[in-house]
Amino acid sequence: MNSQVCQHTTEDHLHTSAVVTNPRSEALAIRLEAGATALAAFAATLSEAEWQTRLVKDGRKVGVVVHHVASMYPLEIQLAKLVAADQPITDVSWEAVAAINRDHEEENDGATKQDALALLARNSAAAAEAIRGFSHEE
Repeated sequence: MNSQVCQHTTEDHLHTSAVVTNPRSEALAIRLEAGATALAAFAATLSEAEWQTRLVKDGRKVGVVVHHVASMYPLEIQLAKLVAADQPITDVSWEAVAAINRDHEEENDGATKQDALALLARNSAAAAEAIRGFSHEE
């Protein structure tokens, strides 16, 4: 999405919103919603065979990755809140990320498209709401 389109979309949304306290947070929330909507639209078109296909270098199933993206919104918002509060982010390493990915795959290998899309809708909406709550300074 080019910046002109993003700006136009943001302005359109701002005019329809009841109260917007921070245009930058609103713009970020809109981008997050657009990304989640695009992922959901793509995932909805996948056949069961495509959903179960393993990614070449990653090894995880496509469906597991979609579910993983959906499940990471709360963690990402938690980290964003720490950054916004000028708090240090600790215990984040490539090893920790790999462990999160591995554990998620083991626990959600059978994730259905319906469940993953529902989780994506729920968590992306909550993340967008949290982003809209950020002040300009945050």
